[in-house]
Amino acid sequence: MAAKIARLLIGIWVVFLIAYFGMKWYQGQKAKSDAVPAGVAGQPVEKKGFSLPFSLPGMKQAETETTAPQPPVPQVPEEPILPQVRTLKLKAVDFKDVLPVMGTIKGVTEIPLKFEINGVIKQINFREGERIKAGDLVASIDSKDVELKVAYAKSKFNAAQAAYNSVQKQLEIHRKLYEAGAIIKSKMEQIELEVESARYQLETTRSEEELASNEMRKTFLYAVKDGVMGARDAEEGEFVTPQDKVATIYEINEVFVEVGVVERDIDKIKLGQIARVFVDAYPALAFEGVVAYVYPVVEGKSRTLTVKIKVPNPKSLLLPGMFARAEMSIVELPHALMIPASALISSGGLTLLSVIPSRTIKEAEDELTGIAQIVKVTTGYLSSDYAQIIEGAGENDLVILEVQGELKENAPVKIVGTEELTF
Repeated sequence: MAAKIARLLIGIWVVFLIAYFGMKWYQGQKAKSDAVPAGVAGQPVEKKGFSLPFSLPGMKQAETETTAPQPPVPQVPEEPILPQVRTLKLKAVDFKDVLPVMGTIKGVTEIPLKFEINGVIKQINFREGERIKAGDLVASIDSKDVELKVAYAKSKFNAAQAAYNSVQKQLEIHRKLYEAGAIIKSKMEQIELEVESARYQLETTRSEEELASNEMRKTFLYAVKDGVMGARDAEEGEFVTPQDKVATIYEINEVFVEVGVVERDIDKIKLGQIARVFVDAYPALAFEGVVAYVYPVVEGKSRTLTVKIKVPNPKSLLLPGMFARAEMSIVELPHALMIPASALISSGGLTLLSVIPSRTIKEAEDELTGIAQIVKVTTGYLSSDYAQIIEGAGENDLVILEVQGELKENAPVKIVGTEELTF
């Protein structure tokens, strides 16, 4: 009986020891996960191990060892990282806005030259692109048939003239005889009618001769104005009619640049508007002109409005058919504060702008900083690319174009780049 009790007590003691050491092991593992690293804030470092709350035969109580306390490490506060911005310096400039267009040069007057009668071209007296004066012979057609008509008409006229002269003599004789009573009145009236008929015949032949002479003149084609000759549309030996064009004469003391303006830009075009014209033949020259004509109809296919720019051309440098580029002046603003239109912010019907006022800009240790503000501005001229600032921002203020980081109102920012607009 005593042996059973002893074995029971030993079993209970073994279970107690297992439970006790298991709890200590769990507490040690938890302490390791929650422990502060050595040397931080002066915390002691404990060595691994534990002590029993009681003594066993043949066992000694474990001693706890600690390290010497460490002095505290001073904490250095971190400096805040400022947002970085790229800016535009507001500066008064002379601003011009232009509308670029393309077109073709044409003469102020373009006169097609045609013969007034049928015929075969005998001679052409011009070269393409040659300057010509009013009255110069351009071309002629074979005039043999016309010469025969002229000779025939002249012969008829001469015959009619002789017949008229003859009856005139007879009239004088009959008038003297009638006055002497040698002939009756009816005979006198008859000779007067013959004279009248001869006179009409003479007038008819004179008209025929003039028509033949006029037709003879039509065998020659003359320049009607000073100008430059265009391309030949007919050649020597070719049969032509009054519907066939032989050439075109262009008056080029002044020329037109005919351009097309797209529908969205029509409201920017006005009569008298100044324009500068450029051609590839003279890339270094700019020809000044004005808007002279604005067509009232938009072309259906291209959806463009035809505009004519009149350009003086005293040296005849601009020739019809040349390709031209033109810059039509829309507005000129002297001493204006201009910014990219993309920098404006629209909010609740207001126009806002992110700026760094010049008074807040500071430079220290090769670093430029300032205070970012969002201000209300009043704008003047607006285009798709640029905007004029009237009020709200002043010269030398910096307009924020790009930001790296979070931009806050009235917060400091670091300025990493500044540019200026030039025109």
